[in-house]
Amino acid sequence: YFSKKEISDLDVEVPAGCNDDTYLATLRHWLSRIEKEGGEYDFVFYQAGVDVLEDDRLGKMSLSKGGVVQRNKLVYDFAKRRNIPMVITMGGGYPKDREDWSSILNAHSNVYFQAHRYISDCCGGDGVKEGEKEDVVESL
Repeated sequence: YFSKKEISDLDVEVPAGCNDDTYLATLRHWLSRIEKEGGEYDFVFYQAGVDVLEDDRLGKMSLSKGGVVQRNKLVYDFAKRRNIPMVITMGGGYPKDREDWSSILNAHSNVYFQAHRYISDCCGGDGVKEGEKEDVVESL
């Protein structure tokens, strides 16, 4: 941690170098447990950090771009099933090549394009249509 680690109601540790399989299995487990045992929530505060990516300079995990897309979908599905509003914020993301921020910017952008498309698909809104932003969404 870069600063004093704060204690929350639920702290889930994952091992350094954690890959898609480990991370997503852990996330599925805890979202399922929270759904079964949890109470009523006002909203989900989703800090959608991309420093979990394997090519991040400071992060300690090794998720693929596809793993981050799956992570986002799990969180979006959870909020939808529970009918809980969600706040999404950016977090982390530091390229190994300090001159090329494109992969990090695409990863951050994808969080929001994916959320927009998810809302459009599930709620019938006028969001990003399939294929309109594939260069960003699929580049992850």
